[in-house]
Amino acid sequence: MKTVTIDSIKLENYKSFSGSLPGRKDFSCEFGHRTKISGRNREGKSSIKDSYFDTITGKLADGSQPDKVRPHDENGVDIERVDIIRELDLEIDGKPVTLTKKTAQKWRKPRGQSEEVFDGNVTTYSIDGFDIKQKQFTEWQESIADPDVLLMCSNARPFLNTVQKSTSEARKILERMSGFKIEDFIAQNPEYAQIEEITKGHSVEDTLKQLRKNLNAQKKSADKARTELSYEKSREPEKGEVEIADLQKSVNEYNKQIAGLDEQEKALNDVSSTYDEKSREIVELRSKQNQIRTERNSVLLGNRQSIQNKISDLHSQKQEKENDLRMAEMDLRHANMGIERHTAEVKKAQEAWKKCSEKEFEDSQLKAIQNEEFDKDSLICPTCGRHFPPEREIQIRTDFEKRKAERIRTAEAEKVAFEDYKDKELTRISESGNKAATDLKEAKKAKGEAEHKIAEIKKSISGLALKIEEKEKELSALPAEVDLSNDTEYTAISAQIEATQKSLETMDNGSSARAEITEQRNAYIRESAKLAAEINKIQSDKAEHDRRVEELEEKLKAEGQKCADIEKNIDTLLNFSIEKNKALADMVNPYFKHFQFVFYDFTQEGGIYETLKIMCDGTDFFSGLNRSDQILCEIDLVCGLQKLNNLNLPVWVDNSEAVNADRLPEIEQQMIVLEVSDGDLKVECIDEYMANLDRSYEQLSKNQTISFSLDELRDMESDDWKPTQKIKDFMERMKDE
Repeated sequence: MKTVTIDSIKLENYKSFSGSLPGRKDFSCEFGHRTKISGRNREGKSSIKDSYFDTITGKLADGSQPDKVRPHDENGVDIERVDIIRELDLEIDGKPVTLTKKTAQKWRKPRGQSEEVFDGNVTTYSIDGFDIKQKQFTEWQESIADPDVLLMCSNARPFLNTVQKSTSEARKILERMSGFKIEDFIAQNPEYAQIEEITKGHSVEDTLKQLRKNLNAQKKSADKARTELSYEKSREPEKGEVEIADLQKSVNEYNKQIAGLDEQEKALNDVSSTYDEKSREIVELRSKQNQIRTERNSVLLGNRQSIQNKISDLHSQKQEKENDLRMAEMDLRHANMGIERHTAEVKKAQEAWKKCSEKEFEDSQLKAIQNEEFDKDSLICPTCGRHFPPEREIQIRTDFEKRKAERIRTAEAEKVAFEDYKDKELTRISESGNKAATDLKEAKKAKGEAEHKIAEIKKSISGLALKIEEKEKELSALPAEVDLSNDTEYTAISAQIEATQKSLETMDNGSSARAEITEQRNAYIRESAKLAAEINKIQSDKAEHDRRVEELEEKLKAEGQKCADIEKNIDTLLNFSIEKNKALADMVNPYFKHFQFVFYDFTQEGGIYETLKIMCDGTDFFSGLNRSDQILCEIDLVCGLQKLNNLNLPVWVDNSEAVNADRLPEIEQQMIVLEVSDGDLKVECIDEYMANLDRSYEQLSKNQTISFSLDELRDMESDDWKPTQKIKDFMERMKDE
């Protein structure tokens, strides 16, 4: 497997990265295993991506030619007589390689003229500082992979553009990458050896169309099924996709409100953390104060220091217990929310089971058919009024009994289908209800554990508070200490303690606000659940309608299978196209996880046509798929193409702000994500940030105090974080200390 990673990129006079432009400069940045490039629009994020593909493939990221990369002024006039330089520091199979691409202008002075004129561009390459020719560079490219393969395997857009332009061309690309050949498929499936004779050089679609024209369109056995299908299709459910969309929009709005409340709760938790941090800061300052007393009067303050240390330890223990209490209360809230949600699910399943079990098949039509009697008047000729001959009467009676028996069989088959569907639906509802009941039991268990834990923690906190009170009484009983009112260091710390204490007194841990948020969230959840139940009801009715339509369509297809010789060819062609595309899908789709390729589809007339669709959970990539899943499909696409070509290349992800960070997959390839933000252009390796978060989580799981330096906190804050003036003042004081 060929592995390529980017260590750094340096650009000179590339698009807007040019020291020749006012207020601009050349550019360089380093990359990690996962790198984020963020900034406002037109800050140069896409230019960085284009420079990589321009250098290594000779094309921009979207597959176009790099014709407009020279810097230009605000009027669109190119900056002449400067060289465009792109330099990539790469690692190829673990070995460092520096690739440089330089584009210089040629100028010549025509005879008889004093000024030079532009005579084209000259592009040169060098590897590790040694100039190479174009042919050598092409050979170096192909030692990794074909340039177009390199382009498609690092950035999804070129392949997606090909799909939109020509699905046929996109299929050929996948066939080449996977090694799929039509000749090999026919050799492995000799039943399709006659395909060329059947099609006679025409396409599969045209051949099928011509064969169907030869079938007898007036198939009497299909008339009844066709009429039933038309009738059923005319009975569209009263409520359809539009109302579902409206209800879903309301559900989404509730979910948005819930997410907003979660953000408010998180902000309140952050304030609580600040409150705790200042409390710990006061404890630390008091510890320093005691140390000064000890230094000034070691004999007198010896006992006081010992008692004070014990008090500090008790405060720390109490603070840890209070932190544990907050976490336990959060667990209790989540358990209560789970109980409420699972109780509603159990109730919903019970109601659905009752409703379904009460449904009965309407067999009045069957009974009416069974009770039908032969009309003796049908034995009399309507023209002459005489009885038909005996043999004709026998035939008329026989035809009546046959038609009656056929209608009875049809009605009985419908009854059997109804009972089968009812049994399956009851089984599904029971399974859903049992799962909800199990989840409810687990939620109640979690609630009990959380309540028990809260009681134990509160008991510990009360005990620690009592011990602290006893120790403080013991401390106050000691003799007065030396007068330190003129001690500069001591008075400075005292002032700092007083200022921090005042700041602490102005804070609120937000318990009442959190309670209000919880109540509001629960109300939104209840309303959202009601709407979801209504959506499920509409979808269930539509599914039943669609099931019936699908059932009748299958019946119509079954009765349309006539004309054995012609339909044998039709079936052969259909099977060939389907199986050929299935074989291609079987070779390609195992390399992709978030989506699957679909290589054929059917027309409204039932004819097959070859295509290429990217389907994610039943939704076409280009038709209805949300931007978040589109980006995840793009990541999966380039990773899968890399596996098909035995490559490990950097994966570029554009507009990553559309995807929640926790949905971005962990991949073995290097990942560079581009994100639109309100700040200046910023390139940052987020590997260390993730490591810091892992360290914090590990400390929290061990009931340890999470510690960061101020520099770490600044580096880890998001770009849109705006500290209050109070926090800024506090940070400045800490910096001075």
